[in-house]
Amino acid sequence: MSLAQAVAIVLEKSPLSEATAQGISAARMEQKAARGEFLPKLKTGFDFTVFDQVPTIEIPAMPPIPAQQFEAGSYRQLSATTSLEQPLFTGGALLSQYRLAGLGLNESEVRREAVRQDLVLKTHEAYFGVLVSEKLLDVADQAVAQLESHEQVARHFYETGMIPKNDVLKVVVQLADTRRKRIQASHQLDMARSQFNTLLRRDMDAPVLLSEPLEEKPYERSLEDCLRIARERHPDLLLSDLAIRKADQSVRLARSGLFPHLGLVGALTHEQGGFAEADKVLSATLHAEWSVWEWGSTYYRMKSAQALLAAARAQDAQLRDRILLEVRQAFLAVREWKEAVGVARASIEQAKENFRITEEQFKASVTTSTEVLDAQTLLAQAQVNFYSALSEYNVSIARLEKAMGVLEPPARPAGGDR
Repeated sequence: MSLAQAVAIVLEKSPLSEATAQGISAARMEQKAARGEFLPKLKTGFDFTVFDQVPTIEIPAMPPIPAQQFEAGSYRQLSATTSLEQPLFTGGALLSQYRLAGLGLNESEVRREAVRQDLVLKTHEAYFGVLVSEKLLDVADQAVAQLESHEQVARHFYETGMIPKNDVLKVVVQLADTRRKRIQASHQLDMARSQFNTLLRRDMDAPVLLSEPLEEKPYERSLEDCLRIARERHPDLLLSDLAIRKADQSVRLARSGLFPHLGLVGALTHEQGGFAEADKVLSATLHAEWSVWEWGSTYYRMKSAQALLAAARAQDAQLRDRILLEVRQAFLAVREWKEAVGVARASIEQAKENFRITEEQFKASVTTSTEVLDAQTLLAQAQVNFYSALSEYNVSIARLEKAMGVLEPPARPAGGDR
């Protein structure tokens, strides 16, 4: 399995991917709902009233005409109204609500991108965690084989009286310790594979066969490029910018309460059982409403929104400083591990040659068994340092790309993955 395949599986199966997709869907529905507020609303209403006595109207006496009383309908009155309401002016409230919904959709999309990059980084860490664990197990196997071979030579020299017994015992003790470290390396590999399978939502005991080599890959971006890209692309900075824009729209929304609201209402009314009974009545109404005095409620809401806007801008400045510092730190980590790879690579060659020479000298009885054990320890440590540095170098590149906000899934090979 290649790294590109692993990333694709994680992005497809992770519950976080589904959660962010549903968040975008919800935000899109909110935007559509806000857009609907601009359009006419069709409403219908029904009233049915029962009186304890028939409503009447009295006409006072006007001599020579006596007082008269008339029934004003019946015990039961029915009224049905169908209306069409169109807002004309709301002080910008509807527009601000629509823009807030649009910014909420943008925010959900940025959050999805942030989650996607986080999953890609976790896949890099898990993938290279397996690769380096496999290499460390190979180093442990090699160390055990070397010491077993040295033990045979040491025992032969002891039996022929060329070395004392304590030299053999030193080899036996170090061989036992190396076998213990080999067991630890094996368990570390099992754990790394289990973590990898868990991330891919597979059975923890599923076989893990990785095709990506553990090698040094060039990285060409300069620190200035990394900082510039981070300013433009980092998801947290994009979210901070959206937070400022949302706070600005919230100020506008609160300010809309200072203005009158106008609306046009067209209605079709049917009444039955009333004094002025009519089959159908059409009407058109221009409705105006203005909250003249609310004890400062609208004013204080506006001031609160302005304070939140100022806070968002202050937090944005602090966030930019923190992110640029993180990018610089990640860039220096890439440089550090790249140099560590070069140093470790050179030390491996030296450690191999040192072990070969020391082993030949021991066989020629010109050095001690302790020198062979020390040379083998140096070789194993040099190999561990080299493979660990290679793994950290590759992962540090992914961390730097994420710190800039541009971590992308690896490109698949042109011929496809095997």
